[in-house]
Amino acid sequence: MSSEQSNQGEKQVVTLEELLARAEELRQSIEVLDATLNTYLSHYRELQLAIDTLKNLDEKPSSGYIVLDRLSSVMIPATIAENWSSSLIVNLGSGFYLKTNKEKALEILSKRLQGLEKTINDIQSRRRLLAEEYTSIQRILNQVFQTQMQQETQ
Repeated sequence: MSSEQSNQGEKQVVTLEELLARAEELRQSIEVLDATLNTYLSHYRELQLAIDTLKNLDEKPSSGYIVLDRLSSVMIPATIAENWSSSLIVNLGSGFYLKTNKEKALEILSKRLQGLEKTINDIQSRRRLLAEEYTSIQRILNQVFQTQMQQETQ
């Protein structure tokens, strides 16, 4: 069985098997993009939390507890020293760190956040295009199967 599509005046024949294969390929690609998107969104949320915390952290010396893991399973006592905002260490990536001040750290983190936003938007755009194609193929397949079912009942 085949489906015919018009392509700028030309007729192109696509087999049912080719449509099914393309639908499966698209489904798998969408799943990969979803997993990738979730990873980047997680990084985005972590980075946004770091920025918000840094912005709102009191600059006066204080003491409290620091969480050692994301689940808050363990906290240890910590003292925040006087002038802490002038000696922050920022992860630049690839194993490189920079000792800097609060303003520069916020600038670095904000630029990284902007880069993540662009990457997330790009992934979402690619996912949207694949999903539209997948939905179109699903409609065609549904029409083919409905036609086949009607023919079999007649």
